[in-house]
Amino acid sequence: MTATGRLKPAVRKAARADVSAQRGGSPARGLTLEPRGKDTRQRIVVAVWDVLAEHGYAKLTVRLVGDKAGVSHAMIHYYFASKDDLLLAVVEQARGNWIHPLEDHVFGPGSSLDKLENIIVWMAEPATREVMRVHRQLLSQSEWNEDLRQAMATEYARWRSGFTELFRQLEHDNLLTPNVDIQLLAAAFSITSDSLVGKRALEPSLDSEAIMREMLRPFLRVSLRSSDDDGLEAL
Repeated sequence: MTATGRLKPAVRKAARADVSAQRGGSPARGLTLEPRGKDTRQRIVVAVWDVLAEHGYAKLTVRLVGDKAGVSHAMIHYYFASKDDLLLAVVEQARGNWIHPLEDHVFGPGSSLDKLENIIVWMAEPATREVMRVHRQLLSQSEWNEDLRQAMATEYARWRSGFTELFRQLEHDNLLTPNVDIQLLAAAFSITSDSLVGKRALEPSLDSEAIMREMLRPFLRVSLRSSDDDGLEAL
């Protein structure tokens, strides 16, 4: 899930634009304001994200979330029965920062090889400290929270399925070497690429793009371009 590190959460921008509009500001161009109740819930989720990023789960309180979201304690309890529900909502919102972009690449236009290239470059982008902190908090708490563990597991399963579809497309285009187990390759590559995001957050000089390309080299019938080469070369 550390792939959420590619971008600041999109939900944060939308929520803050909605709040700005309600306070007399101008919403972002093309942004449609959501119904008031839905906007309030989203503001709460954004506030939970901010608390986790700034202070960690240990300091996640309804009071602090309410202060950041600009809502009462009663309003938070109206939408969320417990702190566990707040964490589950953050997992759901985070999907827009790693699952959805991957699926946009996989199911979007372009050749399967172009999709693979684009995904490698996207995955190699550095993670923000904010996103890494939230992700680590969610993973840590899932050790003691079965509902959260299941939610995180479901997200990772969907993450792997995106790579499975990508490698199916590559196989269909006859770009994989013979006898490749697509399911295992998708699992291995999704885990490796995701892990590299976290490792690069600790060691910025790590060439995660080159590592991903080298990992896939034995399984492809064409060579991927190097990190400093825009060309593709058939073997």
